[in-house]
Amino acid sequence: MKFPKNNSIDTWLDENGSPEIAKLVEKNLAIADKIQELLKDRGLKPADLARMLEKKPSEISKWLTGTHTFTTKTITKIETVLGEDIIHIEAQKEYVYLKVHVNQEEELEDTLFENSEVFATESGLDKKVS
Repeated sequence: MKFPKNNSIDTWLDENGSPEIAKLVEKNLAIADKIQELLKDRGLKPADLARMLEKKPSEISKWLTGTHTFTTKTITKIETVLGEDIIHIEAQKEYVYLKVHVNQEEELEDTLFENSEVFATESGLDKKVS
């Protein structure tokens, strides 16, 4: 959703905004656009979404203007009722590093995993790399 040029939001951003606020507005518009696209693809109207979320139609209309700041809780509820993600976040890769001590008197046995950019092994001791 794009606001027409010379509208009150653009004027306010030009006069008072910061890069963070401008980015927030841009993201809110993108979320509102995605919700409208999902509704259209499913043949639904904003009033249908209101019923699905047990909200007033006027609240949904406000959301879809792009001026509403969405919480992750609200986005998750919308994603759940529409059955599709609005925001896609890639899962973080998690690496597990183990050092197995079989016996204090026996030689240490290392379990090898992928290299880490966070931890490095120096003289058999794990040290965090800054």
